[in-house]
Amino acid sequence: MKNLALIYPGVGSHHVGMGKYFYDNFKIARETFEEAGEVLKQDMAGLCFTGEKKDRLDTLENSQTALLTVSMATYRVYMAEVGKMPRYAAGHSLGEYTALSTAGVIGFPEALAIVRQRGIILKQASAAMDGMMAWVINLENQMVEKIIAESSAQGEQVYISAIDSPVQTSISGIKSALPVVGRKLEKEGAIVYPLRMSGPFHSPLMQEAVPRMEAVLRQYKFKNAQYPVIANQNARPYDGKDSVVENLSRQLIRPIRWKDTIRHLQDQGITTAIEMGPDKVLKHLMKNNTGAIDTYSMENGGDLEKVKSL
Repeated sequence: MKNLALIYPGVGSHHVGMGKYFYDNFKIARETFEEAGEVLKQDMAGLCFTGEKKDRLDTLENSQTALLTVSMATYRVYMAEVGKMPRYAAGHSLGEYTALSTAGVIGFPEALAIVRQRGIILKQASAAMDGMMAWVINLENQMVEKIIAESSAQGEQVYISAIDSPVQTSISGIKSALPVVGRKLEKEGAIVYPLRMSGPFHSPLMQEAVPRMEAVLRQYKFKNAQYPVIANQNARPYDGKDSVVENLSRQLIRPIRWKDTIRHLQDQGITTAIEMGPDKVLKHLMKNNTGAIDTYSMENGGDLEKVKSL
């Protein structure tokens, strides 16, 4: 499995019960939850597994730390049971932090602390404006970009926030503008789904969060990655530890270039990918981008036995 990439999901993949299979069946996973709980002074197992706490899990500061914890636990189980190092790693939005941590750039306790601060910063920045996100599917990226550009020229504050596959794009903007742009997209054949996320993330509307995020990141020391990690904001590998602050802060205001990330992995000869975390969003996106990279999911054990035999 020389040509392997590990990929990590972002917020939106989180759900009540995530990680419980690993917690129940692997000591290293329980230890990961306990480690996170000690750092955050919080019952992470209760947060992730208890249905009554769904509202708490859905808050930005909690969903991000919980997702990081579950994905790290999944990675550690993978390393204990399989142990095959990847050639590349990538993460979607919040997943970029998990990719960096598993690659040795950021210690897990430090990543938890940074991610909690990230959630607070995003929550506060988005509360200052009436913004939201939406998925746009069934319409080519170029047409979405064209309509967004035309709408922007007319004063509508809507932006591309992620390009996930040739026919799946995310947009972010002011709530009053998004339905107007959404109707234009639907006239061209798009299906537009408002997202439950509570702000216009990965867009210029989050500019005020950038200096605050930079200030948090500059409090920490980073290491060079053990293997290349792809940055969301430019779909290229990190240029050493000195690029961490720029990549993670710019991620807040620039689109997630996931389609380009997959293309880069394919161009580098990657033939196998394993999704490390809850749900199977990235596995499905891989199928929508290319048939050249076989992708497995580690959700709830998922393809663990298959991965062992690769």
